Amino acid sequence: MIEEIWLYPPLAFARMGPSPEPCENYRYAESDLSPRGTGKTVVLPEPSLHVAADGTLTERQPQGNRVRFKDSAGFRPICPFFEVHGTWTVDGRRESGAITTEVLDTFGLAPGNVRWTVEVANLKAHHCTRALGDRIDARVEVPGDEHTRHPLQGSSPQGASRRLVPQGRHVPLGSVQIPRPSASFPELRLRFTPAAGLVYGPKNLLQRTSRYPLPTERLFLSSDASWCSFTIKNDPRTVPEGLFAGANQQLDTGNNGTSFGLVDDSCDGLVKVEVGGLTAHARVVVTPPDFAPDRRPFTSLADGLMDRVRRAEVRDPAYISEKPQLTALEVRDLFERILEAMDAVNVDAQNDRAGGDNTAFGLSLAAGRARMFPVPEKLRGIQLPLTERGRRKHRRFVALEVLEDMVREQPDLIQRFIRNPYADPEPFDRRMPVAVRGSDGFPMHLTRRQYDLLVAWADSVRATAEEGT
Repeated sequence: MIEEIWLYPPLAFARMGPSPEPCENYRYAESDLSPRGTGKTVVLPEPSLHVAADGTLTERQPQGNRVRFKDSAGFRPICPFFEVHGTWTVDGRRESGAITTEVLDTFGLAPGNVRWTVEVANLKAHHCTRALGDRIDARVEVPGDEHTRHPLQGSSPQGASRRLVPQGRHVPLGSVQIPRPSASFPELRLRFTPAAGLVYGPKNLLQRTSRYPLPTERLFLSSDASWCSFTIKNDPRTVPEGLFAGANQQLDTGNNGTSFGLVDDSCDGLVKVEVGGLTAHARVVVTPPDFAPDRRPFTSLADGLMDRVRRAEVRDPAYISEKPQLTALEVRDLFERILEAMDAVNVDAQNDRAGGDNTAFGLSLAAGRARMFPVPEKLRGIQLPLTERGRRKHRRFVALEVLEDMVREQPDLIQRFIRNPYADPEPFDRRMPVAVRGSDGFPMHLTRRQYDLLVAWADSVRATAEEGT
């Protein structure tokens, strides 16, 4: 019997785009960070799955190493797959992996016995107004043997007063499709395709402002909805200001910070699959068609999740002592990402900004700037001397031997030069990451797990140093 099922991945990000062709699949390869290397990020093509209108699944290989984000129709969307995995027992032998049609057949099941449910919502307007009529929800249920595309039609709740989306209309929030299993691809999958990335407005938008000339066919939202008269009220849900069209009085003369009632077609939600009486869930998040540079952040979403569920493991001495090589590689990966982040930051501008921002901590402008780096003498032919110096220094740190020597020579290196995430918010200063601001406006820092890992790794490096060297 099938004992357990889960969806892989448990969390996926889709990117909107009007092109009918999804982005092809690529992966990061090892960057050329050798002393005389290019320092460039390297991507390599990987096989991509194409789903036909009837659900037929085929494999394609991207042409060349250049990632194509756009075509003549606009941005290419990123359309994630969700695949059913599980564990099952046959003849006393327990197995685990992707659930295939063969596994279903073993237990007297067929694709028609599989049921998918996708529920998504755009709650941006509802988040501000808290009015039920400002919700935009969509839901579809699809049996596993139905392979046509099913649209996700966003509408406001039935029976709600002052509905943002009128009866009989909908905001497209994307679509889902079940690929047809085959001998080459027998796994059970669902593909989520996000919407095009369009904006919709109320019927009277053009009478209220000329700054958003939307086509008539997208002006059907109800001007009577709470969202169309929402005004900023010193509410933390609207911080920072200007999060919605109409909020900025300076740009919209005569408007008192009242929402113009615009919404887009982004959303997020849940993907659910039911197989043999078992249920599994995953989450999908739709993001704008705005692509980050080819540089990785030093603190990623994965780091944040690991800090939540695996923070304690790095405090166990055995984590370092039993896996010294893996720990060293984890530290090196962190410093490689730090170098990549340095390549994307104007340190000169951020250093100047952070000095001024320190006045929010009660410091005078002079005292706030004194905590930051002094403006260095310009180098010939280099417009950003502080940025250039920082990049040169960080380039050395990806050589683990250099970093180990620094740790041995300066026992308090981590504590002195890396901001402590356990401390209360302090003014910006020269500690790493210099002048980088978090989403809360305070100086950014590593996750606690990353910081604890560095401290434990540095202690292990010093513990193995030969006396007198």
